[in-house]
Amino acid sequence: MSNAAAKLEPTGKFHPIAEVSATLPSRYYFDPAIYRREQDAIFFKSWQLAGYRHDLAEPGAYVTADVFDQKIVVVRGKDRVLRAFYNVCMHRGHTLAEGKGSKGILTCPFHAWSYDTTGALKAAGNAENVAGFRLEDFNLAPVRVEEFLNMVFVNLDPGAQPMARQFRGLAEEIRSFLPAIDAYRFHRRDVLPLHCNWKFTMDQLECYHCPHIHPEAMQAVDITRRESHEYDGWQSHTSFIDDDKMRRDWGEKLLRSKAGDAFKDNHVWYMWPNYMLLGQPGPANFSVLIGQPTGPETTDVIVDHCFAGAPTAENEKQMNGLRDIVLPQDTAAMNGQQKGIRARGYRQGRLMVDAAHSWRSEHATHHFDKMVWEALNGPNY
Repeated sequence: MSNAAAKLEPTGKFHPIAEVSATLPSRYYFDPAIYRREQDAIFFKSWQLAGYRHDLAEPGAYVTADVFDQKIVVVRGKDRVLRAFYNVCMHRGHTLAEGKGSKGILTCPFHAWSYDTTGALKAAGNAENVAGFRLEDFNLAPVRVEEFLNMVFVNLDPGAQPMARQFRGLAEEIRSFLPAIDAYRFHRRDVLPLHCNWKFTMDQLECYHCPHIHPEAMQAVDITRRESHEYDGWQSHTSFIDDDKMRRDWGEKLLRSKAGDAFKDNHVWYMWPNYMLLGQPGPANFSVLIGQPTGPETTDVIVDHCFAGAPTAENEKQMNGLRDIVLPQDTAAMNGQQKGIRARGYRQGRLMVDAAHSWRSEHATHHFDKMVWEALNGPNY
């Protein structure tokens, strides 16, 4: 515990020092006004997944994405530069593209205004007969876009930090385990609808709940050796797997594999605001878990699974175990929280953060909640 924390008594309020902090106030998990503020203050100012690099490898390739009600299109230009735009025709607001595919020209389905892959308006019917009309006045509105590992992200905030700065060290750490991660391809998406606020999905970053909620998974884990680290915009968590369990499940070869061939332990990397990047024990794999808000009290947990080649039977086992065992256990707990969070007898609880930041400590939950608090309130506590 820090010297500052040692001098403080718990206040019953959310606090910037984890060791003395309460939870976020209960209304943060159901108040529609707070949910609307989060859209502007968090999601419209953060990097949001638009798609995967392999879908945007060739000139003309495009994908579309939504950030709440904001429609986005990402396209690889003929010059091979990746660009993103608001997915709206600058004539009368019709969407330009759906899904993903390949187009050298984006043509509006309504009046056939046409844009090239740089976003420049190239043709507008009858433009020559409209007084003062200039094509260059109606180019598509740009959106920030970056490639990160095997993914492509967009950010509606023109002044947002580059991902390499905001998540300094994250890509390098993941590449130390998966050197070929940039070439991993998306293979399957699982979606679990939840009846809870999106923040509950990221509050699960602690392992205080693990022995009670995940008894099957914990049989193989030496929980006392769990490691977690918090950085400015991300976290790293490692749960160490018992060698005998690894040998029984995956065999001696995978137990002794080097980085790039397999994960010996269970890895979770949290990335602000609503992402967990997962490496499960066993043959090399990479999954992206997204806590996608669908309302003040509803969330879709989306899990995208990626592999270097076609998924093997072992990979299917990994994917299915996460979908059918681990996530439903978390889902039941989070849905139960949402049922209780409105109780008039509950306003805030106490985050269980110990001085050693042990495996039972909820310091990682506080780290996430602090970012939420400051995004909404600034440094006011």
